[in-house]
Amino acid sequence: MSFHRTYIPNDLETMGGEGSMASAILSLKQNRALLKKRNVRGLKELLYEKSGKTELEFKKISTQELARIKNEIRQEARANARKEILVYLISFVLVGVIIYLLYLLFS
Repeated sequence: MSFHRTYIPNDLETMGGEGSMASAILSLKQNRALLKKRNVRGLKELLYEKSGKTELEFKKISTQELARIKNEIRQEARANARKEILVYLISFVLVGVIIYLLYLLFS
């Protein structure tokens, strides 16, 4: 992508701030034109030429290894859920204590 100075016609620069707005509009038009030039099919063909494949390949693992990974993920999720519940409980108790103290202070 090349960066170049955008041309802003003089008739657009009549009031303060309009020049920057005209520049923004011009930049949007140029970006839109660049997007229209994109060729998605060409990118797909280039990818196929370089790799020779169109599908993803995943590592092959045994069913025992897959089960172990799933169990690790489940245990991690349970631990995270417990921590989250603990944080909510502590927050709830703390808010309750603050409200009670404020009630005692202003009554």
